[in-house]
Amino acid sequence: MRKKHSLRGGFSLLEILLALAILGGALAILSRIVDTGMVAARESRDLSAARILTQTKIAEILLEAQAGISPQSVTAAEFQTLFDSQSNSDFQYSVEVNPAAMDGMLAIRVTVQSIDKDLGEARTTYSLVRWVIDPMLGLEEAEAEEDAYLEEKAALASGGGA
Repeated sequence: MRKKHSLRGGFSLLEILLALAILGGALAILSRIVDTGMVAARESRDLSAARILTQTKIAEILLEAQAGISPQSVTAAEFQTLFDSQSNSDFQYSVEVNPAAMDGMLAIRVTVQSIDKDLGEARTTYSLVRWVIDPMLGLEEAEAEEDAYLEEKAALASGGGA
């Protein structure tokens, strides 16, 4: 006797389980990609902010050096103002002042770190080094003395010829 093949209208349990397993694996991979992207975006934002803060701090130090104030080393100081109030990072800076390879020059290294508020560990670090003439050398005074000497010499030469 013959068996009639019935036409099924649905999916088998095995097909449904296989489809759910594939969907679950794809969602797990996508969630890892999103998490990696969020971490990279956070690090990029913190690095960009650290660069701006480092350049700002080095500009302040250079202005003070031009005014004759000798730069001082600073260890782990907090920045008072931040431009992103919703950030999950605090920023600390340190300043190292060392004699440079050339006499009369100072090497100033400013390092800024973004610190995770929740974990308390550094996320990103950015450093910038600038060489400046040591304000304690008294080059401005020497230049002023030279100018005064040249003016005096010119005044004597013009007065001596009359």
